[in-house]
Parts: sequence; structure tokens; C-alpha cells
Amino acid sequence: MNNNLFYFLLMVAALLLLVACSNENPSVEQSTPPQPQSQPAQMISLPLKNPSFEQSDRFVKGWGFSQHAGEPAYEVSIDTTESTNGKHSYRIERKLVQAWGMINQWLPLDSAVGKSIKLSAMIKSEALGPKGFDLSLVFRKANKKFISEISSEIVTGSHGWQRLEVVAVVPAKTAHLQITAVLNDAGTAWLDDVQLSLVDKQ
Repeated sequence: MNNNLFYFLLMVAALLLLVACSNENPSVEQSTPPQPQSQPAQMISLPLKNPSFEQSDRFVKGWGFSQHAGEPAYEVSIDTTESTNGKHSYRIERKLVQAWGMINQWLPLDSAVGKSIKLSAMIKSEALGPKGFDLSLVFRKANKKFISEISSEIVTGSHGWQRLEVVAVVPAKTAHLQITAVLNDAGTAWLDDVQLSLVDKQ
């Protein structure tokens, strides 16, 4: 056999063998390494004093009350006939024309800058004017000077118990948090089961 023909046939055989091996062992796609799963946000409840008004008689223990100015324009009391959590709720009614009357509580809030905080409460209303009733988160510096305030939606008119909430990001330099429930118009409002939580995104 001619040497050239012999080498030619040998090369063809080698090529056919290479193709056959390639078909028997297809390349395996590299699998994508599993992505680390992000940790779910964790809700951390922050302690409040007397959040359901169960420790009160004619005084609202753990809470302060203030109004815009002038002679007392609001009737505030613990209601033993209306509640959603326990036996009591807080009731506020405007008796004289006044800009606002509010119940409030202060608590320290350090090491929380940049985190989300949520204030919520059960609210009932009766004949509230258009300026209504709302919840607010008020952020303050170490010297208690005002930084910013974020308020919830306004409840107006007459409604049965419903949960109202407000969420905000804690701004820089915050050292204290003031939570408020404010009656800004005529009418009566009830407050119960106040909750405060910090969203910790680990």
C-alpha cells in the first residue's frame, strides 16, 4: 500500500475516533454556585409603658398629655366599656375649639439610625372633623431638639376599631423617640393596643 494512502487512512481513522469520543462525552455546563440567601428582616418589639392602658384609672399611667394652648379643651379618660386588648382603652374628646390635643410617650432610641421603625395602634372614632386623628413618630437629638416627624394617615368621621400605623427610617443623630396620638379636630377618638417595633435587616 502506498505510504501516502496509508497515512491518509490513519488520519481519517484517528479523526473518526476523536469525533466518536467527543459524542460520548459531551461537555458538562458549569453549574452556577448557589447564591447566599439574604436573611429575612427581623421585627424587634420595643417596650412601651402601659401600651393597652390596663394600668390606669383616672390617670393615664406612662403617658403624658398636652394641648396647643389656652384653657383645657379636651376630656381625656380611661374607657372601661371599649377595648380591643384587655379591659381598657384611652379616650379623648374635644370640648372646646383648639388646634390639637395629644397623648405621648418618650423613649431612648440609640443605635437605630438607618433602621425602619413602625408604630401602630387600634383606633376607634366618632364624628371626627376633617383634620381628624393620627399617630406620629417624632425623632429628637440627645438634647431633645426636634429632628423630624412622620405621621400616619388621618382618621376622620365615625369608624369601628381599625389598626392604624406609621413607618419611618430613623434619621441621623436620633437619640430619643417621641410617639404621639393626636386629635386635631372636633370629635372623639379611642386608642388601644399600641405597638412599636424596629425592623432589623441583618
